Amino acid sequence: MLSSLLRKRSKLISVGYRSLHVSGAMDPHINTLKALFLGAVNSVKPKALFESFLRDDSIKEQLHIPGKRYHVVGFGKAVLGMAVQIDRILGERLASGCISIPIGTLERFKDDFEFQLSKSTNIVVIEGARNNLPDVKAVEAARKIKCLAEGMTDDDILCVLVSGGGSALLPLPKTPVTLDEILSVIKLLASAGASIEELNVVRILLSDVKGGKLALAAKHSHKLLSFIISDIVGDPIPLIASGPTVQANVTNKAALNILEKYHLSDKMPHSVVKIIHHSDPKRSKVPGDIHLIGSNKIAIECVVSEASKTGIVALPLTSSVQGNVAPLGKAYAELAANIRKFQDNSTEKHAFIKTVAQLGKSLHYDSSKATELAEIISNNPRKDLLLVAGGEPTVVVQGHGSGGRNQELALRFSLECWQKQDPSLQDVILLSAGTDGIDGPTEAAGAIGGAGVVEQFNAMASQKFVLGFIEDNDSNTFYKLVGNGKYHIVTGHTGTNVMDLHMLYIPWNKK
Repeated sequence: MLSSLLRKRSKLISVGYRSLHVSGAMDPHINTLKALFLGAVNSVKPKALFESFLRDDSIKEQLHIPGKRYHVVGFGKAVLGMAVQIDRILGERLASGCISIPIGTLERFKDDFEFQLSKSTNIVVIEGARNNLPDVKAVEAARKIKCLAEGMTDDDILCVLVSGGGSALLPLPKTPVTLDEILSVIKLLASAGASIEELNVVRILLSDVKGGKLALAAKHSHKLLSFIISDIVGDPIPLIASGPTVQANVTNKAALNILEKYHLSDKMPHSVVKIIHHSDPKRSKVPGDIHLIGSNKIAIECVVSEASKTGIVALPLTSSVQGNVAPLGKAYAELAANIRKFQDNSTEKHAFIKTVAQLGKSLHYDSSKATELAEIISNNPRKDLLLVAGGEPTVVVQGHGSGGRNQELALRFSLECWQKQDPSLQDVILLSAGTDGIDGPTEAAGAIGGAGVVEQFNAMASQKFVLGFIEDNDSNTFYKLVGNGKYHIVTGHTGTNVMDLHMLYIPWNKK
C-alpha cells in the first residue's frame, strides 16, 4: 500500500539526513497529550459552558420572565448541544424554534444524552453545510430562522444560539448574489489563505441576515438574547458566525481591500462586485443582549489545570495564534530548541529571553512570556514542561492532497525538528488539533508532531519523501501511513468549536 501510494505522487522531494533512531522516544507522552486535549474539549461542550454560565442569577432571570413566550434559533457546530440545554431550561415555555447544524450531527450524537432534544421539543432541526460550505439546506434553514424572527411581538423572547461554523449554516445571499456565487467567493478566499475574520467581513456585505440583520428582523420582540461560543482569535463578537445579532462595523472599503490583498478583485462574480461597490451597510441600532459563554481561553485553562495536577509544569502562552502554518511550524521548533539549550545551560538567561521574545512575534504571545518562561524553567529544572496555545492558523493551498491546518502544522513541526538533528529534541512533541474535531475535509481533528514521526516514516519508505507531502498539502495521507494511527487525533465531530489547541510538550531531559 505504501509503495503504491508513493508511486502515485507527482511531487516528492527527497531530503537526506542521517538517522537519529528516535521514533520511540515520543511514545510515553502521546497518550498524555491526547487525554489533555479530550479533557479540554469536554470543558467547552455546551452542557459544561451553560452550567458554568448560569451560576449567575441575573442570567437565570432573563430565561424566566413571566408571561412571555420563548423561541430559539441557532446556527453552528455547537448549536445542537446548546439547543438541548436551552430546551431543558425553558421546558413548556419554549414555543418554537429552528436550528441549522452540520449535516450528520444528529447521527453522530444519537446515543449521547447531552445532545438529545426532548421528544416533545418545538425546535425544528435542519442539517446542511457539508464540509463547512453553505448549501441549499442551509439556505432553507436561514429563511425559516429569519421568518421566525420577523414574527416576534412584545409577548415573545428570542434566544439566538451562535457558534463557529454559523456563517456557513446561515447563508442568505443578498439579491442578486446566488448561492453558487457565495460558494465561489468563499473557496477563492479560503484557498488564498484569508483568515476567518477576513472571510466574514466579505460574507457580511453579501448577506441578508449577517452583520446584525437577523437581530433587526426581530426588532419587535420583547427581548433578544444571544448566547455565543467564539471560534475567532480575540473573540470579536461582530465577526463570530458573521455577527447576525451584532452591529456590523464593516465597510465596502474593508471588503475591497481584502479582495485586493489576495489578488482576487478580478475573479469575483459580477453580482458580488456590484454589491460590494454600491451598498455600505446601514448603521441601525441593533437590539438585544449579548452573552459570550465559551472561548478558546477556557480550553487552555483546562489543559493547564489538568496538566498541573499530574506534576507537569504548564504555562498558557496565548489564545491568538494565527497566520500561515509554515512559519508557525518553524517557530515552534525554534522555541523547543531554545528551551532545551537553556535547560542544558548552553544559553545564558538574557540571551534566552531575547530569543524567545523575538519568537513571540511569530507565535503571537506577549514578550513578557519569555521572562516568565525563563523563571519557570530555572525554578523547575527536573520537571516536564508544557506550553499551551490556541488560535486558528491558515494554510495556503498549493497542492492537491488531503489535509488540514492542524495536521500540516504537526507535520511541518516534525520535519523542522528532524532536520535540526539535535538529540535533545528527540522526545519533544507538538499536538495540534481542532476542538470541533474536524481538520479540513478529513476525518481527523489533528495530529502529533515530532522528530520521531519523520524517523518512523523514513524507516518505512525506501526514500525520504516527507517534504513532498507538505508541498502537496497531503498531511492527512502522511499520518494515515505512519504509526498505525497513533500520531493521528480522530474524535469525530465533538459538538463544540473554540478554534484549535497547540500543546508543546518538553519532557525533563534526564540525560
